[in-house]
Amino acid sequence: MTGLLISVRDRDEAETVLSACPNLDILDIKEPAAGALGAATPQIWREIGALTLNDTSLSIALGDLNEVPLNQLANLPVNARYAKVGLANQQGILWIEEWRAIRVLIPEPTELVGVIYADHRAGNAPSPVEIIQQLSPEGCKTFLIDTYEKNGAHLLDYLTYDQFQTLKSLAPDAAFVIAGSLNEDTIPQAQEFQAEFIGVRGAICEGRRDGGVSAARSRQIINLVKNS
Repeated sequence: MTGLLISVRDRDEAETVLSACPNLDILDIKEPAAGALGAATPQIWREIGALTLNDTSLSIALGDLNEVPLNQLANLPVNARYAKVGLANQQGILWIEEWRAIRVLIPEPTELVGVIYADHRAGNAPSPVEIIQQLSPEGCKTFLIDTYEKNGAHLLDYLTYDQFQTLKSLAPDAAFVIAGSLNEDTIPQAQEFQAEFIGVRGAICEGRRDGGVSAARSRQIINLVKNS
């Protein structure tokens, strides 16, 4: 069964989603107004990390590589299961050394996720194949495939089933999260990819992705993902 990741921007949104979706797989913290992987403040990390999560894992977006708040990484909640760092503006640059340095700074047992932008050219990011080939030998066990631009397009405009299967074959033991403006219309097609998780933000919001989350929409999406 495909799992679900929902991104929230503050404690109120987190409480709404956790109440509506007690069987949620991953609760992700990010600031949508700051881009695809915009980091929330350490205070918000702490407030959400202090909530009763039960079996829901906690994920935290840290921004792209040149935006990561290095002096705040020690303040990640102790129950953070995942941390995400994007690679925008790293095409043609030896980014792996900086990625390794961030991994060392992140407290155990938080796992640093390999982030792939399906529209990597728009973000001047390394190609999906390059990222997997670089990070798999580093022991990276989880990859997020997302969209860099939030302009009305969605993941399936950039990633086909066959392309995803090729990426999966490069890291057959890794877990994959696929996201990028997926909604109730595109989630059924995305589920055919058989990724381990689907991630959403805008699909559970009132209005755009930077609007407030809706309990009713959260329930609708988790029922769609879990019951399909």
